[in-house]
Amino acid sequence: MSGGEAALVLGLISSIITIIDTTKKVYDAATNKTGLPKAFGECAVKLPLVKNILESIEKGNVDEKGCKEAKGVSEGCKKKASTLEELFQKVIPAEGASRSERYYKAVKILGKGNEVESLMKGILEDLALLSSERIMKTPTKTQQEQIAKAISEIRDVPKSVPDDVFQETGPIINHSGSGTQYNAWGDYVAQGEARQWNSAGGTMNFGKE
Repeated sequence: MSGGEAALVLGLISSIITIIDTTKKVYDAATNKTGLPKAFGECAVKLPLVKNILESIEKGNVDEKGCKEAKGVSEGCKKKASTLEELFQKVIPAEGASRSERYYKAVKILGKGNEVESLMKGILEDLALLSSERIMKTPTKTQQEQIAKAISEIRDVPKSVPDDVFQETGPIINHSGSGTQYNAWGDYVAQGEARQWNSAGGTMNFGKE
């Protein structure tokens, strides 16, 4: 690679390699994997392949036209890799059942599509783009086949987060002591002699009689 744009791409690729390395170390440091969703192990197995492909891409050549696309794809790949590392860092050091609870909470905050298997699939798809004929052309045919196989395998990994984790729940209301407590969730119901007006999305105007 050469030129300013190419230097930016090189920097992005290098930083992704560092992130992938750190993520693998976090997983390897945990001697006890109890309570981890299966997807963590499936993703960890593919981290060396990701690093290997990235190192091949780092040594490649790209023209100015391909460099712009490579930059955009690399930025997206780095974001996914950073999120994957964040999840590994938050979840793996925990122990037992608390691992899955911590994982569910973290993914719910990040939003659907940030499950570890989804992130790994996205990273692999980014690598497929970066190693395509129109951008870098550096990975070998064998490596390209490995990427395709890894994508297929990650698609078959069971969901690491149940769908109901992303569903909103109603409020939890506690009341102690004496007296009446009125709570409204959805439609409000008036009590006693109070008047109630319900509007189905329209405009309501009130004036003095």
